[in-house]
Amino acid sequence: MLVSSFLLAGLFYHNPLLAVPVFGLVWLLYWLVRHNYQFWEIDGVPHPKPSLFTGNLGPTLTLKKHICELASDWYNAFPDKPFVGYFKIFTPAIMVKDPVLVKNILTRDFECFAANDFLLDVTHDPLLAHEPFMVSGDRWKRARSLLTPSFTGAKIKQLFPVMQSVTDAFVAFIGRHVAHEFEAKEVAARFTTQNVVACTFSIDGDCFSERESEFRRMGRRVFETSHMATAKTMMAVFLPTIAKWIPVPFLLKEVDQWIRSLVANLIIQRSATEQKDSEPEDFLQSFLKSRDKNNTTQTEITAQALTVFLEGFETSSVVLGFALYRLAKSPEVQQKLHDEVKKRIDANDGNLDFDVLLQMDYLEWVMLETLRMHPPAATMHKVCTKKYIMRKGFRDATGHDMSIYVREGTPILIPVLAIHMDPKYYPEPQTFDPERFSPDRKVTHEGAIFLPFGEGPRMCLGMRFAQAQVKLALAKLVLNYRVTVGPTDKPFAIDSRSFVYQARDGLRIVFEKR
Repeated sequence: MLVSSFLLAGLFYHNPLLAVPVFGLVWLLYWLVRHNYQFWEIDGVPHPKPSLFTGNLGPTLTLKKHICELASDWYNAFPDKPFVGYFKIFTPAIMVKDPVLVKNILTRDFECFAANDFLLDVTHDPLLAHEPFMVSGDRWKRARSLLTPSFTGAKIKQLFPVMQSVTDAFVAFIGRHVAHEFEAKEVAARFTTQNVVACTFSIDGDCFSERESEFRRMGRRVFETSHMATAKTMMAVFLPTIAKWIPVPFLLKEVDQWIRSLVANLIIQRSATEQKDSEPEDFLQSFLKSRDKNNTTQTEITAQALTVFLEGFETSSVVLGFALYRLAKSPEVQQKLHDEVKKRIDANDGNLDFDVLLQMDYLEWVMLETLRMHPPAATMHKVCTKKYIMRKGFRDATGHDMSIYVREGTPILIPVLAIHMDPKYYPEPQTFDPERFSPDRKVTHEGAIFLPFGEGPRMCLGMRFAQAQVKLALAKLVLNYRVTVGPTDKPFAIDSRSFVYQARDGLRIVFEKR
């Protein structure tokens, strides 16, 4: 920077006439940026003060704060406002706080906010082009219609024996490492990966051995990107129009080739099987059965398998890891959960089947309270796709209506974690209290105040499957072990470097036999 300043000074010294247009251009750019940052002030919308060239995202871009922490700061800074303006670098954006407005955006007025705020070049990411979270329009409708039949309650019940077998193997794995300190999310990811692989492909993911399995390695690689893809992502924030023209995929080539090869080989094996009765009833088979009916291509089938693998293990491992950690820090809650699980199983002749799992109310509350305090998607990001008037009858201090005209292309942020931690809806929000979800105490609201799976048409497709595997693992672990906080555990802090909401220093736990 110092060298370039000397060079520029030397250039102006030898060519003084250049200084006028260059400094004029710099001043013009500065004036345009400053004028742009008056957007919300002109519209009379409350907003945090933006910084030059980073808008309001500076702490997130420099990895000092996770976006959900930044959103929580804005949420608390304007306690009585239904929405808050902010700047996504140079782009005016809106954070919606009021639960009724949130519900309208996700449900009633969905057609105006049908797209997620995610840059994806379908030309260079053919598999992700069929991932329902990442696409919109007709692509999203088709992807959702293809995946929905595979996630019914009946299908989850059909897969429950497979899930039980995996969970028993998980319990045995923990038994071989009693008194060993685990990182909660990592040990949870062993289980969820093994379970998703078994339920999707009917093969052994080898996640309970001492060495790292191929599926765990590829599970990590899915979330890694090349240096060029990272650069493209950063450019998408600053210069989205230019970023669209950079021919770089987000999904690593190694991962793309691996999942394509895996699915292709399994399809060949199953096509060669003469006895139809021996075909496994897993997710892949469900995709294959509907192939002719929906005219599904092999790329779409592979994309469906990748979607189930990706979304089935990662978010569930976050929830299971946090649930175990919260139980470790709340012995009285853990004991109540153990007592309920044991009582229900004993009443069913020692068997834990699908119907009994659904009858465990306290287990349900433990999972919901974990999702309230630690939602994997701690913020939701939408884009306004049609002109929209955001109104709810609010008036500011001067009596003016708080309604606002939202332009097409405006980014919309929903601060899920901040809403979940608002004492107006959840008293003493920092306290892990599963019984706040009991019928006697559960808070009802006309808007959306509980959003771990989203809401409306774009609600999480795999919600039933995710809940089933997390609850089953919790029930069997608590029945057999006590979980305590590990000796090297550190105070919880959100990892600002991670896209998924997780702990910066991990969550250390230890299992003890009952």
